[in-house]
Amino acid sequence: MTPTSDPRRLADVVLASAVRASADAVYIEPAPNNDDTYVLTFERGSQVLSTINLEALTGAATIARLAFIAEIDLAATSAQSAVVPVKSGDLDADVVVTVRPGDGLRADLMILGKQRAAKQESKGAVGLVGDVVGNYRITEPLGEGGMGTVFRVEHVVLGRPYALKVLRSRVVEKDATAAQRFLREARAASRVRHPNIVDVFDFGYLADGRPYFVMELCEGESLTDRVARGALDPGEVVSIARQMATALAAVHDRGVIHADVTPSNALVVANDPVHVKLVDFGLAAIAGEGMTDEDSDFVLGTPAYISPEQLRGLPATDRSDQYGLGCVLFELLTGNPPYMDEDIRKLCMMHVQAPIPAVESPHGPLPPKLADVITTCLQKSPQARFPGMRAMLAALDEVERVTDRRGWRRWLSS
Repeated sequence: MTPTSDPRRLADVVLASAVRASADAVYIEPAPNNDDTYVLTFERGSQVLSTINLEALTGAATIARLAFIAEIDLAATSAQSAVVPVKSGDLDADVVVTVRPGDGLRADLMILGKQRAAKQESKGAVGLVGDVVGNYRITEPLGEGGMGTVFRVEHVVLGRPYALKVLRSRVVEKDATAAQRFLREARAASRVRHPNIVDVFDFGYLADGRPYFVMELCEGESLTDRVARGALDPGEVVSIARQMATALAAVHDRGVIHADVTPSNALVVANDPVHVKLVDFGLAAIAGEGMTDEDSDFVLGTPAYISPEQLRGLPATDRSDQYGLGCVLFELLTGNPPYMDEDIRKLCMMHVQAPIPAVESPHGPLPPKLADVITTCLQKSPQARFPGMRAMLAALDEVERVTDRRGWRRWLSS
C-alpha cells in the first residue's frame, strides 16, 4: 500500500486496509525520538505486518479525520473510543477507533470482524491443566482475582514459561464490550517497554469469546503480600513510589491510563534493591464501572483505591492514577489504606467526602515532604493534585535526596 498525503484519503485507506490485510490492530503514533515523523503500524497477534512512515502533520491530521468519522471529541482529556462499520469489497468488519491524548496525539484501531471469526473457529477452553491455547500449553493455575484468572503456561515450541491471564466469564456476561476494551487497553500498554511494567508478548481469544494475553512470568510477591507483614520502611516506600510513578508517567505519555493502581497490581520481582513491576492494564480498563453490591467484587475492582471522580461516573485520567498511587503509598507507610469500611458503599463515600487522614508511620518520623506528596495525591479534586505524574516524580526526587542523606532523622524536631 502506498499512502497518500491527503489525510481524508489516508484515513479511508487505513480502515479498508486493516480489514483486507487480516490485521487485528493498527496504530498511528509519533515515531520515537523524532518529532517530524508519525508511524503507521499494522499488527496481527503480537507480530508486526508492516510499518509506514508519515510526516507528523499528515499523521496527526489522519487521526483527526478518523476521530471525525468515529464522532470522537478530539478535545477530550482521556482516551475516547467508538465503533465504525467498515466494508471493503466483499469483506466487512466493525473497527473500534480509539484516540488517545498524551505526549503527541495517537490512535489505535481494533478490527472486531476478524476476532469474531477467530472465536468461532477456535476450539477448547481454558480451565484445565494440559489445554493448549494458541501456542501455549497450560501447566498450572497461579491465581484468580475478581476479573481475571492467571495460569502458568509453556510455549509448545520454545518450551519457555509464561503467564496467561484470561477475563472471567462473569465479566463478559455482564458487559458484552468488556472483552474488546480489555484487549484494547492491554495491547496499548504492551507497546510501552519499561523496566517497571510487566512485558506482554501475545494476545488472543478463547472459543467462548473471552480474550487473553500472555505476559512474562514474574517470580516474586505483590505489594499486598508485602504490606500484610507490616508497614514498610519509609526509604523503601520512596523507592517503590518512584518506580511506580515512572512507569505510570511512561504510559500516560502514550495516552494510556491504568485506572486501577493497587498493591495487588504491583509485583516485587527483586530485593536489595527492591524492584517493582506494574501489571493488569487490560483489566483496569473495565474496573471502576458501575456500583452495585452484587457486582462490586469485580466491577469496582478494588474500592479501597478508587478515585472520587471515578465513583462519580467520570472517566479515569492520569490524575486518577495519581490518587490510586497515593492510596497505595499511604498503605505501605501506615499498614492500612486511607479509608476502610466493610460496607462498600460507605467506603466509596469516604473517598468522596471524608477528610484525608494523617500519614503516620510506625517506624517513626517520615522524611520531610513525603507526607505532603501523598496528601497531594489524595486530594478530592483532580485539579488539586499534581499537574501530572512527572510533577509528582520531581517531588519524589526531592524526598529521595533527603532520605538518602545519612542521619536525616536528627534534623527533625523532637
